[in-house]
Amino acid sequence: MTRLRIALTAGLSVFALLGATASAEAQSRNRVQINQSGYANELAARQDGRAQRLSISQSGYANYVATVQDGMRNGVTVGQTGYYNEAYADQLGRNNTAVIGQQGAYNGAAAVQTGRNNTVGIAQIGAGHTAVTNQSGSNNALGVIQVGSGQSANVRQSGSGNVALVIQGSH
Repeated sequence: MTRLRIALTAGLSVFALLGATASAEAQSRNRVQINQSGYANELAARQDGRAQRLSISQSGYANYVATVQDGMRNGVTVGQTGYYNEAYADQLGRNNTAVIGQQGAYNGAAAVQTGRNNTVGIAQIGAGHTAVTNQSGSNNALGVIQVGSGQSANVRQSGSGNVALVIQGSH
C-alpha cells in the first residue's frame, strides 16, 4: 500500500500545482465533506467531472485516505477510527458508489471502480485486515466484511450484473 500511497499523493500534488481551483469545483457541483480529529491524519483527493460526492471522517491518529473521482455522480464515503488505517478509492465513470468503514488499527482498503452503477461496501473491524476490490463494467455489487484480525480479501468483478459478498472472521 505504501507505494500506491506515494504514487497517488505525488499525482495529486502535481494536479494541484497545475491549477485546480475552487471556482472550477463550484461550477461542477462537486462536494467534499471532511472531519479529521486526532493528529497526523492525512487526506488527498481529486475530483474531475460533475456532481462527485466525497465524505471523509477520520479519528485517532495517522490514518490516510486518497481518492480520485472522474466522471459524473460518483460517491465515496470513508469512516476510519483507530490508527494507521489506509483507504483508497479510484472511480472512473458514472453513478459508482464506494463505502469504506474501518475500525481498529493497521487496516487497508482499496476500491477501484470503472464503468457505471457499481457499488462496493467494505467493513473491517479489528486489526491488520486488507481488502482490495476492483469493479469494471456496470451494475455490479460487492460487499466485504472482515472481523477479528489479519483477514485478507481480493475481489475482482468485470462485466455486468455481478454480485459478490465476502464475510470473514476470527476469534
